[in-house]
Amino acid sequence: MESLVERFGVIRVVLVEPSYNGNLGQVARAMSNFGLRRLALVRGAADPDSDEARWFARDEAADILDRAERFETLDAAVASARSVIGTSRRMGRKRGTGMLPEELFSQLAPWNQVYETALVFGPEASGLSTAQIDRCQRTIWIPSDPAHPSLNLAHAVAVTGYALARCARQESGAPPSRELPEPADRETIEAMFQHARRVWVRIGYLNVQNPDAILRSWRRLFARTELSEHEVRIVRSLVHQMEWVAKVAGIPPGGPDEADPELFDKHGKFR
Repeated sequence: MESLVERFGVIRVVLVEPSYNGNLGQVARAMSNFGLRRLALVRGAADPDSDEARWFARDEAADILDRAERFETLDAAVASARSVIGTSRRMGRKRGTGMLPEELFSQLAPWNQVYETALVFGPEASGLSTAQIDRCQRTIWIPSDPAHPSLNLAHAVAVTGYALARCARQESGAPPSRELPEPADRETIEAMFQHARRVWVRIGYLNVQNPDAILRSWRRLFARTELSEHEVRIVRSLVHQMEWVAKVAGIPPGGPDEADPELFDKHGKFR
């Protein structure tokens, strides 16, 4: 059976604030079982050089810990990835709906892409926050017994790695057609959202008290389309036009809270 290490070279596992050395070592070993060799750590107390992490990783995964990259923020850890997949057991109105790992991996075939994919796992105690899920284009969840829904971090990585390896071995291995443009990088996408957030608050489209509520739905909508850089420029040109119209209309940057009351109705909507 072929090794998946080379095919999975464009995939990295990102752990956000891992706390336990033993868990970190077990994550590395689980990664090695399924051909994943790239590990990124976002802060956290877990130390890849600790004796406990090394003991659990064993010799076969020691090089994963040796090469583990450290980052101060999740944004920095996924900056080079064009596809960012979060993992969570908690879904809902704010967090959207997740897909089963096999369904998403079969659809995206990340091992065949020319760009990087990041698989993001949250802290052991709490998982990924809603704000961190916002930074992910897609979300996967692993069905478990409702009585004990939370998986150990290393177990979640192992199950995800197994699903990834299984899907990769089931398909033919032929690279997909590149008829679709390459997705824009995360920094470009996030800059687009922050621009839209600022302008949409100004014109009263987003509630200044909770602007991320509606913006989160736009994040999920655009995540499904995997915007290219050209498409991001189209969206931003529309936002720029909105910003220009707001300026001409005399709407201050702070939106309804700073504007002449005659410009907005009682709900903060532009008249």
